[in-house]
Amino acid sequence: MTYAPPSLPSLLARLRSGIAVSVAMFSAQIARTGLFPDLKGEAGKALRQSVREDGQITKSYMLMCGLSAGIATLGLLQSSTAVVIGAMLISPLMGPIASMGFGFASLDGRQIREAAKVIAVGAAIGILTGIMLTWLSPIRNATSEIVARTEPTLLDLVIAVFSGIAGAYATVQQKGSTAIGVAIATALMPPLATVGYGLGVANPGFALGAFLLFLTNLAAIAFSFALIARLSGAARPLANVEITPRLVLAGLAAFAVLAAPLGVTLYRVTAEARAQALVRRLLADELKLKPVNIAQLQVKWPLRGTPSVDAVVIVPQYTNDADRRLLTKLEAAWGERPSLNLQQVVAADLQSQAQALVDAAVETSAAGIARDVPPLVAIREAVGLPTQALWINRTERTVQLVPFAAEGWQLADYRAAEQAAAEVAAGWNVRIVPPVQPTLAVAIELKDGAPQGSPALADAIWAIQRWGVQGIAVAGYQQGTGSAASNTAALAAAQYAVSQLANAGIRGTPKVLPADRLRRALPSPAGVVFDIVRPPERKE
Repeated sequence: MTYAPPSLPSLLARLRSGIAVSVAMFSAQIARTGLFPDLKGEAGKALRQSVREDGQITKSYMLMCGLSAGIATLGLLQSSTAVVIGAMLISPLMGPIASMGFGFASLDGRQIREAAKVIAVGAAIGILTGIMLTWLSPIRNATSEIVARTEPTLLDLVIAVFSGIAGAYATVQQKGSTAIGVAIATALMPPLATVGYGLGVANPGFALGAFLLFLTNLAAIAFSFALIARLSGAARPLANVEITPRLVLAGLAAFAVLAAPLGVTLYRVTAEARAQALVRRLLADELKLKPVNIAQLQVKWPLRGTPSVDAVVIVPQYTNDADRRLLTKLEAAWGERPSLNLQQVVAADLQSQAQALVDAAVETSAAGIARDVPPLVAIREAVGLPTQALWINRTERTVQLVPFAAEGWQLADYRAAEQAAAEVAAGWNVRIVPPVQPTLAVAIELKDGAPQGSPALADAIWAIQRWGVQGIAVAGYQQGTGSAASNTAALAAAQYAVSQLANAGIRGTPKVLPADRLRRALPSPAGVVFDIVRPPERKE
């Protein structure tokens, strides 16, 4: 007797029977919890019909999509969270998404196709509105609200899942769906507006990242709706579904379209989570840090591109080769060299460390860790000196370095190094703080009795600006007999130097250099002495 393999129709029948039994048993367990109303019979049919009608495309739907996207785009350009939330109050995206989720739960291919068309029309309107408003707007900066929506993160995915579950539960309960729709729109409309912004400013990276975020959130919300619709009994009973090969293929295709971006996002966020754990451990080991001293840490690992690490750590003393050591170990672990932006904030005592952590937290909440980071390696190479401290202000796009004192280096050399670093800083402002000197003696030429400017004076004023001091005593001098004429010329030189300081926003007080200080070595017969460090005032 030969064995005859079962036919495809019989396999599909067994599959339908097995799924129906499993779902029925699980639904019975859920029904005992009392979380869902009784949706058997006509009640469930009426709910399915209502959801389907709410997901239809109408003129009102298209208008509200355009208005919502317009408000969201303007809110993103202004970096106004309140305006973005206001746009969500009028977004109509919940209707077609609920219809798609119910279609998946009921294995209704026609309903899935209709809902997908409605969502596609709304997405197209949102993207076009974002493009047009970006072109018309005088503000085109990539704000923190925009940057935050250029790639999916684990938190975005969790928000989408929770929003979908809440929306589905409100739908089957038939109350509170309007408020829940705001949460769902929050996960969808801002990414669409960001896609429009990216296309409007010709930044395909922003556009593709935001579109992937939209697809990921759409998939998570639709599947959440399908799950709740099936568990609550609101979906069409599987016993009434005729499973055919065509239906199976169509369902698998639709599932693949939505599951692909979801799978890609899950893969990427998992890789980033592992990479971040490795970086955190290496930072603690290499710099001898406690976990609390890692103030900021963000690891980005795009599917196509180089991984990047952005970290701010609070350290008791600066470590010069920390970047090199960390890069070497990360390259050995990952097989490729990442882009590293490591900021070491020196804080020796507990109070300073606490303040540094607060400052880092404020910077994170105000602007986030922007992906636009300065080319620190190129800047340090241009400076050409070991660095004992480095700060980055992302809001003002400024890099400030404090190099070690170098033998033979003068203020003009430090200033030239700052200019060289600015040329390779890719638009960032570079400020070098030279080693502090207690006094600065600068030669000043007199032409027909009038003081003249000089590069040495400009270098001294530049250094005083970098040191951030005010109320400087400026003593003029002219070596000679100490006559009234020489004192007048000395005072004129001091007054001229004070006027140049005032042009740079620095207060100074002119005076004549005392005779006892004239005996010391001075760079020229005439000039000024800047007293940078005041003598301490001690009570007798």
